[in-house]
Amino acid sequence: MKTFVVVLVLVVVGWAIFYYKDALLSSTAINTDPQISMLTRAGDECVAISEKATVHIIPTLEFQRMELIGRKANVMMRCMADRHFYQNPAWLKYAEPIAKKNAKVQHISDDEALENLKRSDMLFFEPVQSKPIYWQHVKSLAT
Repeated sequence: MKTFVVVLVLVVVGWAIFYYKDALLSSTAINTDPQISMLTRAGDECVAISEKATVHIIPTLEFQRMELIGRKANVMMRCMADRHFYQNPAWLKYAEPIAKKNAKVQHISDDEALENLKRSDMLFFEPVQSKPIYWQHVKSLAT
């Protein structure tokens, strides 16, 4: 009976150590950059708003599907602009050569390829090391 209690206590202590170690590591791993957390919060809100704004549209034809995607992107852009986030010029410089390559491969215009890249990258709110993030926080366009 004593060995069972000792084993049970060791298991509980081991679990507690792993639990608090995991909680400590996850709290220190969170990005402390206020602009990134502000972007993530604004992005999540705007994605939800764009989904709610288009929930009533049920596409049955291809052009309706494209209209739905366009409306979601438009709502996303306006919502992010309300929160002072705009297209990052560094992202545009990064994306233009990629869009030209994609346009040739897919046999579409450069503008359409860039728009496709924009619509996919505008939904990423965490920075990636290999490319610039789409959104840039600007307090005022006049400054």
